[in-house]
Amino acid sequence: MAESVDVVVVGLGVGGEEVAGKLAEAGLSVVGIEGKLVGGECPYWGCVPSKMMIRAGNLLTEGRRIPGMAGRSEVHPDWAPVAERIRSEATDNWNDKVAVDRFTGKGGRFVRGWGRLDGPGRVRVGDDVFEASRAVVIGT
Repeated sequence: MAESVDVVVVGLGVGGEEVAGKLAEAGLSVVGIEGKLVGGECPYWGCVPSKMMIRAGNLLTEGRRIPGMAGRSEVHPDWAPVAERIRSEATDNWNDKVAVDRFTGKGGRFVRGWGRLDGPGRVRVGDDVFEASRAVVIGT
């Protein structure tokens, strides 16, 4: 038997997470479905980690400019601290608990899995079926 909700959001990347959260905050019953990590590629693999790597590279470049400008320096690149910072600070070791809790804290229900359309207004995730009375949002 299908569970009735107002809105089902399939895909909780950056856009889907925002839509689902705003609708839940507005008081609608929202199910958010995500098979990977809530927040999408940007915080875990793209935007945030890449900026940390770029910043480290820029620091290495700046360090090499010191001789002739302001004294002496030796620069020895080591990417291990950069990788550790990405794991611990940027991605929580690729754990989306904070993002999931942020969504559920707004009143949404989170389902981990791969949603597929199963008829008008119906989304199936494994054996679970959700029937949306207002909308199905495809955020993937």
